[in-house]
Amino acid sequence: MKASQIKISKQFRKMAVRSIGAILLFMVTYFVLVSLAVLFALACGYAAVMLVILKAMFATIMLGLGLISLGILVLIFLVKFMFNKNKTDRSHLMEITKANEQKLFKFIAEIVSDVKTDFPKRIYLSADVNASVFYDSSFWSMFLPVKKNLQIGLGLMNTVSKQELKAILAHEFGHFSQRSMKVGSYVYNVNRVLHDMLYDNGSYSEMMAKWSGTSNYFNLFAGIAVKMITGIQFLLKKVYEVVNLNYLGLSREMEFHADAVAAEVAGSQALIDSLLRLELADQSLNEVFNYYNTKFEEAEKTDNFYPQQHYVMTFMATKYQLEIENDLPKVNPDSYSRFNKSKLVLKDQWSSHPSTQDRIKALKLLNKVRPVQEQGIASELLMDAEAVQKQFTARLFDAVQYPKPPVVQDFSAFQEEYSKTYNQHVFPEVYKGYFNDRSPVSAATESAFLKPAVQSDLTLEVLFSEETLDLMYTSKSIEADLAALEQIGSGDFVVKSFDYDGHKYTPADCPEIIEQLNKELEALNEKLSQKDLDIFYRFYSDASHAGKLKEFKQMYQDYQRSLDLFLRQKEIYTDLGKLSSFTQVSMPFEEIRQNLKDLKWSERFFIEQIRTILGEEWCKEEIDDKTRGRFERYLEQDWKYFAGTVYFDHELDLLFIAMNDFLRIIARIHYLKKNSLLTSQLDYNYSSSSLV
Repeated sequence: MKASQIKISKQFRKMAVRSIGAILLFMVTYFVLVSLAVLFALACGYAAVMLVILKAMFATIMLGLGLISLGILVLIFLVKFMFNKNKTDRSHLMEITKANEQKLFKFIAEIVSDVKTDFPKRIYLSADVNASVFYDSSFWSMFLPVKKNLQIGLGLMNTVSKQELKAILAHEFGHFSQRSMKVGSYVYNVNRVLHDMLYDNGSYSEMMAKWSGTSNYFNLFAGIAVKMITGIQFLLKKVYEVVNLNYLGLSREMEFHADAVAAEVAGSQALIDSLLRLELADQSLNEVFNYYNTKFEEAEKTDNFYPQQHYVMTFMATKYQLEIENDLPKVNPDSYSRFNKSKLVLKDQWSSHPSTQDRIKALKLLNKVRPVQEQGIASELLMDAEAVQKQFTARLFDAVQYPKPPVVQDFSAFQEEYSKTYNQHVFPEVYKGYFNDRSPVSAATESAFLKPAVQSDLTLEVLFSEETLDLMYTSKSIEADLAALEQIGSGDFVVKSFDYDGHKYTPADCPEIIEQLNKELEALNEKLSQKDLDIFYRFYSDASHAGKLKEFKQMYQDYQRSLDLFLRQKEIYTDLGKLSSFTQVSMPFEEIRQNLKDLKWSERFFIEQIRTILGEEWCKEEIDDKTRGRFERYLEQDWKYFAGTVYFDHELDLLFIAMNDFLRIIARIHYLKKNSLLTSQLDYNYSSSSLV
């Protein structure tokens, strides 16, 4: 069977019919609203003319103009979306042509032929781990043919096989492979139209504010227009709920259909493998980016991110005990689900994807097997992959203003330092990451130490089982989602809408979602608290039987004190960060002076903590000469940061560098204390089988 001949599912047909019904509902509603708006505008115009004819004077002329503006403002609100155009930013992309990338163009042409769709208008490369088909859309895109563009990320090509890239691109082209897919485009555009009229009215509101500000007469009619538009939006919200609900269902089916196209072209397994690996690939590239962020002061950079991305990916795969096949990690579904539990989607809100797990399940049911025609990493399709990778790397570093001429770090030095740094921040493998973000002393209360030690039958395999780890990762995911939702709800993070657990919401829905998540988190934390208690009593029992209970208790108390200190120091750092954030935005000078007073008050505690860690003997090994020199330079005098109308950038740099150094040092010291406890308690006598 050809990819273009894949039959659409009954569920797809069902959702398509519902979506067409939703489109018709919108069209009828919109036609009625526009018709009424036109009649209203004509009536306003007629009333204005009659008013002036009745008695021509300044007041009637202004009232007449206000009446005319009232009709026009309502009509403009209903038609403004027709003139909006969503243009994709291409500044981060590099266009390639057939002349300079013959192999890749031939590869794409074969996929296009298999899928029976049109060849992309333009093909671009980007730096990231992604591939997408995009076009500049507008309301008229529903009626006029639009040529699609293809974007392929170097970070993707560097971490998938040629067969996997074939599956990924076939999926993207699969969205446009049949006429039946066109209904999805219609619903997509109607969804955007409604969303723009409901939530994207910034420029319209600005225009109305300027008009109403010119005269009190106009302000009166602008207020009436706002009331009328609010009523129109109330009606459109009801229509939007219907359209959006059907769009989400149709979009889900379209994803399954595109997966079926990809499976038909490249086989089910190729797409499954790529779906499972993409998160690790993206994480690995971000790790490389973050590594070089820490190299800013040393002015070190690389001439090619991508060999380092591949190294980090295989390094992490080894740590996660994943199989390496053809130089690429094989991420299994269990490992994927462990690290991908968030239900919050902020990107690509206009297409609601089914979960990766659901897509994999459907692909396995299809069970399409296709021969691998060409082995190797997808980046080999580029005529000179290294040159292109270096070009993108150079572009990314061009935006960085180093304090001195940068030097290029060679690959072997990166490998050595990255692995060394990683190993300096991990705990014994027997804990399987359970204590990475959890305190090992949360259950070590005074009452817990008063209980008689009883031999624990729970082995470390049971205590740190997959079930326990799943609880821990789910809890972390919910905490991250809650933090993001609280930022959205408070307005600190601005989005017009977002998806959660497959449903679309607006910021106004955040309190309800947060309340539900807090209940889920509370239930999870109760289970984890019991796990913490079981773990504590296991080591408590071991220490008692080894005759080292006093030493064990002292060790826990020492770490509790260091943890309390770390949390206090972190709080001081966080407060100072918030109070210094005003330096990054424009504001009146009087506000700057007031904010500066608050900053200087908080800075006293920060300086006190720096002096403390500089004087502690056990901190000296962790503070190198360069860091100590930066701290001492910062402590030399009471910096002003601002005077008159000018910021002192050099002084602010000293503050921010000291803050970064402080956070790094206290985090490192806390790790050493925590690692000492976790390592030491393993030395007590217990069954060697529990370490396997």
